[in-house]
Amino acid sequence: MSSENPYQAPRTDTAIQAEFADAGLWQSGSLLIMRKDAQLPDRCVKSNEPSTRRLKRSLTWHHPAVFLALLLNILVYAILALSLQKKATIHIALSDHWFGKRRRAIMIGWGSVLLSIMMFTIGAMNVGQNGGFGWLMFVGVVWFLGGAIYGLVASRMVSATKIDDTYVWLKGVNRELLADLPHWSS
Repeated sequence: MSSENPYQAPRTDTAIQAEFADAGLWQSGSLLIMRKDAQLPDRCVKSNEPSTRRLKRSLTWHHPAVFLALLLNILVYAILALSLQKKATIHIALSDHWFGKRRRAIMIGWGSVLLSIMMFTIGAMNVGQNGGFGWLMFVGVVWFLGGAIYGLVASRMVSATKIDDTYVWLKGVNRELLADLPHWSS
Protein backbone atom coordinates (compact mmCIF):
# COMPACT_ATOMS: atom_id res chain seq x y z
CA MET A 1 0.00 0.00 0.00
CA SER A 2 1.26 3.46 -0.85
CA SER A 3 2.08 5.89 1.95
CA GLU A 4 0.83 8.80 -0.17
CA ASN A 5 -2.52 10.37 0.58
CA PRO A 6 -4.98 9.23 -2.13
CA TYR A 7 -7.11 12.32 -1.51
CA GLN A 8 -4.25 14.77 -1.97
CA ALA A 9 -4.28 16.84 -5.14
CA PRO A 10 -1.65 15.74 -7.67
CA ARG A 11 1.54 17.75 -7.60
CA THR A 12 2.07 20.04 -10.55
CA ASP A 13 5.32 20.48 -12.45
CA THR A 14 5.55 23.96 -10.94
CA ALA A 15 5.37 22.53 -7.40
CA ILE A 16 8.03 19.93 -8.20
CA GLN A 17 10.31 22.55 -9.74
CA ALA A 18 9.83 24.84 -6.76
CA GLU A 19 10.82 21.96 -4.47
CA PHE A 20 14.02 21.39 -6.47
CA ALA A 21 14.81 25.11 -6.50
CA ASP A 22 14.39 25.19 -2.72
CA ALA A 23 16.77 22.21 -2.53
CA GLY A 24 19.37 24.13 -4.59
CA LEU A 25 19.06 22.26 -7.91
CA TRP A 26 18.55 23.81 -11.36
CA GLN A 27 19.15 23.04 -15.01
CA SER A 28 20.75 25.10 -17.74
CA GLY A 29 20.60 23.33 -21.08
CA SER A 30 22.38 20.00 -20.59
CA LEU A 31 23.99 21.05 -17.29
CA LEU A 32 22.81 20.47 -13.74
CA ILE A 33 23.58 23.38 -11.44
CA MET A 34 23.58 22.74 -7.72
CA ARG A 35 24.60 24.47 -4.53
CA LYS A 36 27.67 22.83 -3.04
CA ASP A 37 25.67 21.79 0.03
CA ALA A 38 22.63 20.53 -1.94
CA GLN A 39 21.66 16.87 -1.97
CA LEU A 40 20.71 15.27 -5.26
CA PRO A 41 17.41 13.34 -5.37
CA ASP A 42 17.29 9.56 -4.91
CA ARG A 43 17.22 9.05 -8.68
CA CYS A 44 20.08 7.71 -10.78
CA VAL A 45 21.88 10.61 -12.46
CA LYS A 46 22.48 8.45 -15.56
CA SER A 47 19.12 6.67 -16.05
CA ASN A 48 16.66 8.63 -13.85
CA GLU A 49 15.57 5.35 -12.17
CA PRO A 50 14.87 5.33 -8.42
CA SER A 51 18.02 4.55 -6.47
CA THR A 52 19.10 4.31 -2.85
CA ARG A 53 22.83 3.75 -3.51
CA ARG A 54 25.13 6.76 -3.63
CA LEU A 55 28.61 7.36 -4.91
CA LYS A 56 30.79 10.04 -3.33
CA ARG A 57 32.54 12.23 -5.90
CA SER A 58 35.27 14.72 -5.05
CA LEU A 59 35.31 17.18 -7.93
CA THR A 60 37.98 19.72 -8.83
CA TRP A 61 37.96 22.43 -11.48
CA HIS A 62 40.12 25.31 -12.56
CA HIS A 63 39.59 27.94 -15.22
CA PRO A 64 40.51 26.67 -18.70
CA ALA A 65 42.90 29.60 -19.19
CA VAL A 66 45.25 27.89 -16.71
CA PHE A 67 46.03 25.38 -19.48
CA LEU A 68 47.95 28.16 -21.23
CA ALA A 69 50.63 27.71 -18.57
CA LEU A 70 51.49 24.41 -20.28
CA LEU A 71 53.12 26.53 -22.99
CA LEU A 72 55.60 27.74 -20.38
CA ASN A 73 56.30 24.62 -18.38
CA ILE A 74 54.41 21.67 -16.93
CA LEU A 75 55.66 22.57 -13.45
CA VAL A 76 54.25 26.11 -13.77
CA TYR A 77 50.93 24.61 -14.91
CA ALA A 78 50.84 22.17 -11.97
CA ILE A 79 51.49 24.94 -9.45
CA LEU A 80 48.85 27.23 -10.97
CA ALA A 81 46.28 24.43 -11.33
CA LEU A 82 46.71 23.33 -7.72
CA SER A 83 46.60 26.85 -6.31
CA LEU A 84 43.64 28.07 -8.39
CA GLN A 85 41.45 24.97 -8.35
CA LYS A 86 38.00 24.92 -6.80
CA LYS A 87 36.71 21.80 -5.04
CA ALA A 88 33.33 20.27 -4.26
CA THR A 89 32.23 16.96 -2.79
CA ILE A 90 28.89 15.59 -3.93
CA HIS A 91 27.00 12.31 -3.53
CA ILE A 92 25.34 11.07 -6.71
CA ALA A 93 22.69 8.36 -6.82
CA LEU A 94 23.34 5.50 -9.24
CA SER A 95 21.21 2.50 -10.14
CA ASP A 96 22.63 -1.00 -9.80
CA HIS A 97 23.01 -1.13 -13.60
CA TRP A 98 25.21 1.99 -13.65
CA PHE A 99 27.23 0.85 -10.63
CA GLY A 100 27.92 -2.34 -12.61
CA LYS A 101 28.91 -0.40 -15.74
CA ARG A 102 31.28 1.75 -13.69
CA ARG A 103 32.82 -1.29 -11.96
CA ARG A 104 33.26 -3.04 -15.33
CA ALA A 105 35.00 0.01 -16.83
CA ILE A 106 37.38 0.20 -13.86
CA MET A 107 38.19 -3.51 -14.14
CA ILE A 108 38.81 -3.27 -17.90
CA GLY A 109 41.03 -0.23 -17.37
CA TRP A 110 43.12 -1.86 -14.62
CA GLY A 111 43.28 -5.17 -16.48
CA SER A 112 44.55 -3.41 -19.60
CA VAL A 113 47.19 -1.54 -17.60
CA LEU A 114 48.43 -4.72 -15.92
CA LEU A 115 48.44 -6.66 -19.20
CA SER A 116 50.37 -3.88 -20.91
CA ILE A 117 53.01 -3.89 -18.17
CA MET A 118 53.44 -7.64 -18.63
CA MET A 119 53.69 -7.20 -22.41
CA PHE A 120 56.31 -4.48 -22.08
CA THR A 121 58.31 -6.51 -19.55
CA ILE A 122 58.30 -9.66 -21.71
CA GLY A 123 59.31 -7.61 -24.73
CA ALA A 124 62.11 -5.85 -22.83
CA MET A 125 63.47 -9.13 -21.43
CA ASN A 126 63.59 -10.76 -24.87
CA VAL A 127 64.42 -7.85 -27.17
CA GLY A 128 68.11 -8.80 -27.35
CA GLN A 129 67.41 -12.39 -28.35
CA ASN A 130 65.12 -11.68 -31.23
CA GLY A 131 64.35 -8.37 -32.91
CA GLY A 132 60.66 -9.26 -33.04
CA PHE A 133 60.06 -8.43 -29.38
CA GLY A 134 60.50 -4.67 -29.90
CA TRP A 135 56.99 -4.49 -31.28
CA LEU A 136 55.69 -6.11 -28.08
CA MET A 137 57.19 -3.25 -26.08
CA PHE A 138 55.56 -0.71 -28.41
CA VAL A 139 52.18 -2.45 -28.20
CA GLY A 140 52.56 -2.56 -24.40
CA VAL A 141 53.06 1.22 -24.21
CA VAL A 142 50.10 1.92 -26.52
CA TRP A 143 47.91 -0.57 -24.63
CA PHE A 144 48.89 1.05 -21.32
CA LEU A 145 47.85 4.52 -22.50
CA GLY A 146 44.64 3.23 -24.08
CA GLY A 147 43.64 1.21 -21.00
CA ALA A 148 44.37 4.06 -18.60
CA ILE A 149 42.43 6.59 -20.68
CA TYR A 150 39.50 4.19 -21.17
CA GLY A 151 39.33 3.43 -17.44
CA LEU A 152 39.34 7.11 -16.51
CA VAL A 153 36.80 8.23 -19.09
CA ALA A 154 34.39 5.27 -18.97
CA SER A 155 34.18 5.16 -15.16
CA ARG A 156 33.45 8.88 -14.82
CA MET A 157 29.73 9.32 -14.18
CA VAL A 158 29.54 13.13 -14.00
CA SER A 159 32.11 15.86 -14.37
CA ALA A 160 32.28 19.48 -13.31
CA THR A 161 32.32 22.13 -16.01
CA LYS A 162 32.61 24.92 -13.44
CA ILE A 163 32.86 25.28 -9.68
CA ASP A 164 32.74 28.54 -7.76
CA ASP A 165 32.45 29.32 -4.06
CA THR A 166 28.73 28.46 -3.96
CA TYR A 167 27.69 26.40 -7.01
CA VAL A 168 28.74 23.38 -9.07
CA TRP A 169 27.93 22.93 -12.77
CA LEU A 170 27.72 19.23 -13.76
CA LYS A 171 27.60 17.55 -17.15
CA GLY A 172 26.69 13.94 -17.85
CA VAL A 173 23.30 14.01 -16.09
CA ASN A 174 20.25 12.27 -17.60
CA ARG A 175 18.03 14.59 -19.68
CA GLU A 176 14.81 13.34 -18.06
CA LEU A 177 16.16 14.18 -14.62
CA LEU A 178 17.19 17.62 -15.88
CA ALA A 179 13.71 18.19 -17.37
CA ASP A 180 12.18 18.06 -13.87
CA LEU A 181 14.45 20.84 -12.61
CA PRO A 182 13.65 24.54 -12.83
CA HIS A 183 15.66 26.66 -15.25
CA TRP A 184 18.66 28.50 -13.86
CA SER A 185 18.42 32.28 -13.91
CA SER A 186 21.66 33.98 -13.03
